[in-house]
Amino acid sequence: MASNNNKHRVDRGEQYPLIGNFIHYHIMQQPQTKTEIAKALNILPKGLGAYFKRDTLQFAVLWKLSLVLKHNFLAQLGEYLPYRFETKGEKALKEELAEKNAHIQKLEIQLETLREMIRK
Repeated sequence: MASNNNKHRVDRGEQYPLIGNFIHYHIMQQPQTKTEIAKALNILPKGLGAYFKRDTLQFAVLWKLSLVLKHNFLAQLGEYLPYRFETKGEKALKEELAEKNAHIQKLEIQLETLREMIRK
């Protein structure tokens, strides 16, 4: 019987992006050294290097990395999902845009009405 321990590793590249690549790329773009970042995470630099080789990371590790590096890895990874997610801010902006478009439409009607009145 096959082991269930490594089921998440089957076809991993097609199932999900490899997190180690994400964090390694972003860390290389940082002005801090890997040692400084590891210290901020309260881990050894070797431990940080091990993250780069990982296919997956625990949520807590990803959360801490996001806070230390001031980068939203969760949102970045979410962009790879086939589903669209709207944040509260995006929803609020969409509502505001719809309200402003409705207001513009009313103003255009008023403007056209005024133009017709001036022509007469």
